[in-house]
Amino acid sequence: MSIKFNFNEKRFVVSGATSGIGRKISIDLASTGAEVLAIGRRKERLDDLKKIFPDNITPCPIDVNDFELLKSELEKFGENKKIDGSVHAAGINKFTPLRAFNWNDAEGIIKTTLYAGIEMVRTLSSKKLSEVKSSHVLIASVAGIKGEVGFTAYSAAKSAVIGAVRSMAVELAIKDIRVNAITPGWLPTEMTDAIEARYPGRIDTIKLQHPLGLGSVEDISNLVMFLLSDESKWITGSNIVIDGGYSVK
Repeated sequence: MSIKFNFNEKRFVVSGATSGIGRKISIDLASTGAEVLAIGRRKERLDDLKKIFPDNITPCPIDVNDFELLKSELEKFGENKKIDGSVHAAGINKFTPLRAFNWNDAEGIIKTTLYAGIEMVRTLSSKKLSEVKSSHVLIASVAGIKGEVGFTAYSAAKSAVIGAVRSMAVELAIKDIRVNAITPGWLPTEMTDAIEARYPGRIDTIKLQHPLGLGSVEDISNLVMFLLSDESKWITGSNIVIDGGYSVK
């Protein structure tokens, strides 16, 4: 990052920390001095993060859809020192065309993307866990504001994230807690790699639809750092689109 943030003695929770956007955010926060509760299902990848930042990363190998366990781990992390914010980057993207729509897949997508994010903010905004002027960021997607063929469930979940953020921001403003959403365009991640493997040439087509080309996880993390910092103290309830111009074409 060319812009340097200082999160010394700050504490954050990041879901989806084992890959893609969540992993990059965890690394950037830890590198700026923050202590990070890194949540993900793949323990070995969390352990790899711990090796890079042994004093800053606390691995938390759980499924965010287990709300009882999630709440327990969040309370444990904030037991001795309150938490300054969170980033909900966990998500599932599956191809769900109407002709072969699978309600079980849809439920998993919505629960991981939306419900788990709400549960994180709900738990972390409690007086016993929340530091003064805490900030929370939920990762949405351009699919939530622009239709994508075959991604009905994913688009619905991401669109709902944006709506939920607006309501949570208004409700929590009285506590001086901020909540914002980020809407990325398509990024080269494991998720997009899987789509390309299943539908060769699909990503090349998508890239041509982004006037500035595809972005990177660094682009998203830089914006997250800003929203978690006091430099953005007058921003809440916003959905910031960062998609290389894709959604305005």
